[in-house]
Amino acid sequence: MVKIQRVRNKMPDLNNTTAITPIPTFGIEVEMGGISYPRFQRLLNDEGITSGFKSVADASANVDAEIVTCPLAPSQTAWEYIQRLLAAINKIGRQELGNANRLINVGCGLHVHIGNSFLKNGVDPDEYCRQSIASFPTLHLDHADPMDIALVKDIVWRYARQQKMISTMLANSRRDGGEGSRFCREIDRIVNEIENANTISELKRILASVCGGSKFSSVTLETWRKGTIEFRQHQGTTDNLKIRRWVEFLLNIVTHSTINRIDGNGTRTIEHTTPLDPFRRNTRVGVQYNMMRTDNGATTRELMDATGCSEQRVRARVTEIRQRIGTQAVVTHTQQSNGANYGDGTDHTRYQVLQTYQEQTDGAQLMPENRRGGESVWCGITDDHFAWWQDRITALS
Repeated sequence: MVKIQRVRNKMPDLNNTTAITPIPTFGIEVEMGGISYPRFQRLLNDEGITSGFKSVADASANVDAEIVTCPLAPSQTAWEYIQRLLAAINKIGRQELGNANRLINVGCGLHVHIGNSFLKNGVDPDEYCRQSIASFPTLHLDHADPMDIALVKDIVWRYARQQKMISTMLANSRRDGGEGSRFCREIDRIVNEIENANTISELKRILASVCGGSKFSSVTLETWRKGTIEFRQHQGTTDNLKIRRWVEFLLNIVTHSTINRIDGNGTRTIEHTTPLDPFRRNTRVGVQYNMMRTDNGATTRELMDATGCSEQRVRARVTEIRQRIGTQAVVTHTQQSNGANYGDGTDHTRYQVLQTYQEQTDGAQLMPENRRGGESVWCGITDDHFAWWQDRITALS
């Protein structure tokens, strides 16, 4: 677990990397048409861009090449590298197609990957970028442990709750109903489900539910096992300023949640709901489970009568149920707790499957409301960046 330095009511400057603990990482994918991916690789090499990226194929319609950068950290080295890469891409577009704008069509997107772990404490972000650019696609491991579910959930939840506003920051084609929206479905309708997720796997499944189980939601965790959270909604572009502003906007969401909303050194309470039918209905174990999953549970005798099983077999099935749904979900009320004597266990020992139960676990959790930073995705954005985005929203409207 990353130890999080508390900075109250102040968002650190993402370019002043010495002031940030922890430091996030990111990478970008720029989709383009008109030039094949092998040719783009050669042309970029000819322009002196020989490391820090790869040109790959993409299955999307009208996308001929996708330029994928190495992992970077917010720093002067990162922004200068991206600027050089984009300048070379735009020069190639002018030379090959007559106009760099012809590289981008409505099927193209800009995907930003935010690393699911921060840099290790003490790692210099400029040096990290230099090594990453030089060694890519080989990855070096200057990363801390993966983010806790509480932090990931807060990042995704804050994006989802303001999804409609975020969509106004982007091209019409990337909003629900737009021509390119099938690659980045909006996630505002699953806000409550996101808030109630308890694991990364569960959150991943919830996000995939808006797009038929695929990766095509505006935010996806389909890349979690590769080490990233992917933000897919921005339209295709080779404009350096637009890309930088979008990356900084996303990094700000991550950093604000990390520093001002999540307590990384506490315990959290997870509420579980036991399943309705973990066993096949009308089997003996299924009948026993359903009798136990009532307000008062069932005694050994009641379970024996209902299933025709011996006392030993009933108790064996209690063990089987515990193994299936978790030990904490099954409670044994002994004959003593029910006021009976030893030897009365068959009639007075009662087994109960709790319909809901809470579990305390170590890990990150939301700060108490009186200490927690704001929910808005604008929290921590500088005045200049806020004004820039308001101008973009006006222009796109």
